[in-house]
Amino acid sequence: RDATAAARAAGGRPVNETCVVCVGPLVAPVELPCGHAYCGSCLEELRSKRVAQACPLCRAELPPGVEGLFELACRIYMRVQGMVDRGEASWASLGAAEQEEMEQAVAMLTEAAAQGHGRAQYVLGVIYDYGEGVARDVDRAEELYSLSAQQGYATAYCNLGNLLNNERKDVDGAIEAYRGAIKANPGYAKAYFNLGLLLEN
Repeated sequence: RDATAAARAAGGRPVNETCVVCVGPLVAPVELPCGHAYCGSCLEELRSKRVAQACPLCRAELPPGVEGLFELACRIYMRVQGMVDRGEASWASLGAAEQEEMEQAVAMLTEAAAQGHGRAQYVLGVIYDYGEGVARDVDRAEELYSLSAQQGYATAYCNLGNLLNNERKDVDGAIEAYRGAIKANPGYAKAYFNLGLLLEN
C-alpha cells in the first residue's frame, strides 16, 4: 500500500500494468481504491463467482461492483422515500441522519451512473428532477434521463418527455420522447396517454 500511495503521488497510474488474474495486459482496466488495476471483465468474474472478495495483490476488500452500488443506494433511497410517503419526513426538511444517508445514496448512484448503469441514471434523474434530498437540478435530470433512455429504458423516455413538456415547453421533443418510450415498451400505457394528450392539443 505504501508503494501504491507513492505511485499515485508520482503519476496517478496503477501500480500494476499486467492483470494478475489473466496474466495479460490490462483490457478496459478498472482501478480499485487500493491502486491495483485489473481487466474489467476479470474483476467482474471474480465478483460473480465469489472466488475472492479481496484484491488479489494486497487483499484489500473489493468495493461493490456497479450492480452492488446501485442495489445498496436503492435500499437507502427506498427507505427514506418510505418515510416521506408515510409522512414521517419531507424531502424539503430531512433529518440529519436521513440527509446523510441520501448523500451517500446519491454518491453511489453517481458512481454507478458514470459507469453506464442505465437504472442508476434513471433513479438519479428522478432524484434531481424532484429535488429529493438534493437541490433540484433540471439540467442534470434531463441529462440523466437522456443517458438512461439511450439504453432503452421506457420510464426514462417517459420522464424525459414530462420534463421537456413541463419545464422546457418543448412539445416536439416531448412527443419524440413518448414515442421512444412506446418503442422501448409497446405496452407502456402511461406513454400512450401522455402522447395522446399532446397530439390532441
